Amino acid sequence: MFRTTAALITLFCVSAVPARATDALSEPPPLFAKLLVPPSLVAPTPVLLPASRGAALPALYAGLAALELYDGFTTTTGVHRGAVEANPLVGGAAANGPALWAIKGGATAGVIYLSERLWRQHHRGQAIGVMLASNGIMAVVAAHNTRVVPSR
Repeated sequence: MFRTTAALITLFCVSAVPARATDALSEPPPLFAKLLVPPSLVAPTPVLLPASRGAALPALYAGLAALELYDGFTTTTGVHRGAVEANPLVGGAAANGPALWAIKGGATAGVIYLSERLWRQHHRGQAIGVMLASNGIMAVVAAHNTRVVPSR
């Protein structure tokens, strides 16, 4: 009995005819075909990714973050060395480190959020313009801080 079963299994495996894939189905799939196919064998639906930002926008984000960090560092250093904060909106927070860093982080996140919204609404030139203007303003502020902060 065992030899007969083994011979039949071997015969079925060896004599299997290879199937060929066709471009079109000869008949429509059965109504319950999805129920018969295990979920692990169903091909996933492709995900559409948003348009690529290229290298410009992420570089501008990183530049803004670096300039904000430098501005926060020079402001904190300058206030501890006797300088006075010229910005009236930040004046009271300049002596308080956590408050200053919260303002700097919020400003950076707000500008990046605005730029991202513009990008996603297909105002790509405006998004890059906002980031260029923000980076330019922060570069001027950082250069001013470098001149004003007394070095010891």
